[in-house]
Amino acid sequence: MVLLIISIFYLFCNGALGDRTYEKQLEARLSQSEADIKDLQSGLELMNQQHKQLLAELKAQNTKEKRLLLPTSSHQQYVAFTAKLNKQYNSLNDRETVIFDTIVTNAGQGYDENTGIFVCPISGYYQFAATIVSEDGTDKNLDAELMHNGRQIVRLHATVYGYDEGTQVVNIHCAQGERVWIRHLMGAGDSAIIPAGFSTFSGALLHADQ
Repeated sequence: MVLLIISIFYLFCNGALGDRTYEKQLEARLSQSEADIKDLQSGLELMNQQHKQLLAELKAQNTKEKRLLLPTSSHQQYVAFTAKLNKQYNSLNDRETVIFDTIVTNAGQGYDENTGIFVCPISGYYQFAATIVSEDGTDKNLDAELMHNGRQIVRLHATVYGYDEGTQVVNIHCAQGERVWIRHLMGAGDSAIIPAGFSTFSGALLHADQ
């Protein structure tokens, strides 16, 4: 009888312990599931943020592309040029146009490297700059002038000392179709030579007329 009671007590205790172990296992699995769910939520939030950022970047890119495809008005156009003298002049005449034969940039296509003349494609205020460099060993000054539609705007002067430079920068209003160029001035003590590789002629639209 006593043995039977002991056996029943043992089975009861063993069952109770088994239940508690099972409960602990369930609690551990539940905790792990909750942690997994939190990780998934964090991952979804990150993906959502990345998705929003990608949409914003795509929208900005589309806006930029549409803006580039819009018809450009005269007030939005860029006009700028720089040309340099890569050939040497050995016998310039008085008031002969100096042709800067090599184009560095020519936005707006206003400068003609065959004639040396810039024709304003848009009416507005422009900045022009020119540099002339005298030949070494001539012992003569080098003079030129920046012309606007047949009128002298400024004069450029390089001294008798070899490879001296004369530079001018001006801001003027130029109507569409008007011309700007550089021409040589030949005085009694002036040189007819301009060496290659040093002299430049540039211009840019500062503000187009409304």
